[in-house]
Amino acid sequence: MRQLLTATLRFLLRHALQFALFIVILLAGRLLLAEWRAYSAGSEAVAARRLAADGADSHSAGLAAAATARVNALQKASQAAIATRLKEVQAQLTTLRARQQPSLFTLPLPDTTTLALHAQEEATRRVEIEVLAQEARYLTALQAAISGEDARQTLARLHAEHVRAYATLQANLRQRRQLEAQHPLAARLPGSDAYAQLSQLEAQGQHLREINLQAYQAWAAQHARSSATNAARPAPFAIDTQALTGALAPVQKAITAGEAQLARNWIARWRAPVMDVAPTAALLVLSAILLPAAIKAFFYFVLAPVAARLPPLSIARTLQLNAASLPLPPHGESRISAVSQALLLQPGQRMLIHPEYLQSSPVSSTKRTQWLLDWRFPFTSLAAGMVALTRLESSEPASVTISASDDPLLEVAIVHLPAGSTLVFQPRGLVGLIADAGQPLAISSHWRLGSLHAWLTLQLRFIVFRGPVTLIVRGCRGVRLERAGQGRSISQSATLGFSTDVLYSTLRSETFIPYLRGQQALLNDRFDGGNGVYLYEETPRHGKQPGKVGSWFEGFTDAILKVFGI
Repeated sequence: MRQLLTATLRFLLRHALQFALFIVILLAGRLLLAEWRAYSAGSEAVAARRLAADGADSHSAGLAAAATARVNALQKASQAAIATRLKEVQAQLTTLRARQQPSLFTLPLPDTTTLALHAQEEATRRVEIEVLAQEARYLTALQAAISGEDARQTLARLHAEHVRAYATLQANLRQRRQLEAQHPLAARLPGSDAYAQLSQLEAQGQHLREINLQAYQAWAAQHARSSATNAARPAPFAIDTQALTGALAPVQKAITAGEAQLARNWIARWRAPVMDVAPTAALLVLSAILLPAAIKAFFYFVLAPVAARLPPLSIARTLQLNAASLPLPPHGESRISAVSQALLLQPGQRMLIHPEYLQSSPVSSTKRTQWLLDWRFPFTSLAAGMVALTRLESSEPASVTISASDDPLLEVAIVHLPAGSTLVFQPRGLVGLIADAGQPLAISSHWRLGSLHAWLTLQLRFIVFRGPVTLIVRGCRGVRLERAGQGRSISQSATLGFSTDVLYSTLRSETFIPYLRGQQALLNDRFDGGNGVYLYEETPRHGKQPGKVGSWFEGFTDAILKVFGI
């Protein structure tokens, strides 16, 4: 009953969490979709309005040029021609202003095509209205100026007529004074000829006074009218570009508002920085793809063949050793490991072993802790894990059983190095050894910085064990000891060691594609020499953990340890 209740609760909790997760995913997706739609619509609207503004600018340039040529051609036209053109312009303005609709510059449309067409039409209409309005204002001013010029010409004519009437009146007065001076009595005596002439001159003078008065009144009236219309002729017509730009102010305002709205959209905020660094990121990705392949191709087709043609490395010749041969297993057998091994510890010998590999030992044996394999090589001991070892000594022959209890895939092998024999060995495979109790361990290290083989394999340091000593070695799925003979090649990751009389070199892997894909190493270890032997584990596991987060770090540490021969 309890199990059923627990299973039911787990089932309900699991599906409740799934339900909540689906709600969060759907809400996030809806929000993301809404933001993307708002960004797309806003971007298209701003692009449509900006296109309309650009088109209106181009259209306004053509309208301005046409209006300037048309109006300047009317500078010498008659008052009637100017009035006719002014009436046409006013009619066009009335038609354009009647076409005004609710502005779509600030009202977004779901249909971007409709918005683009309307924005183009509205921007063009505003530009045309402004150009025609400037033309109408100029024609009105030109008409007023021409009317003023006609009024001034009429005033001059009336002034001349008044002057002539006044001169005629003055001539009449002079004739009358002259007649009165010549005939002072007869001019006053009715019925005389002088009186008749004087009466006729007085009648003419009265008529001339009326003509002079009419001429003066006409001149005074025209003078008053000319003063009211004293407008100068305007300069040649030119479009006010600032006012023309102001006609598109609603378009620019709508563009600015749209850009501000886009700036508040988080997709727009991230789009520009992402697009700025996208080419660099793409270049880095391309470099990350191509550069390792180029480096591997250089190593495979250039350096590896050069290294293969170099003479092999001989540790015995370098150290001037005459090393004895190591004992080999029976003919036809090379496997020297087993799940457990039994060793006989003689009096006067000491065993250094990892505690987890010590399966059984006599109670009478003396055990204590030895912190390092060899205090002369503290880094090597620490890096190889040969620390906190168990030291066994016995006053009588003691049987000790060694087994890899921490890993079922590991097997243990015993390698006896007789006196005079030497073995280049990587301490990563060492779990213990047996040596004389009163003698220090015969271990030495040798650097080979001038060897291309060493640089390509990153094994710049070789650690040499000298006999007599018995090495307790571990290996995954088993350890094998084989004779080099006329030349043998194995994977570098499998190599545990080789005798110093072996000629050591590198051999390029047979195929390039597996090396490029990381399935094979660039170089394999090659061993030559009739009496030389080499030691390797059947299934190497160090540095081969693809898919794990720490695999790159493990590979890096393996490379560092390989440099130091560990």
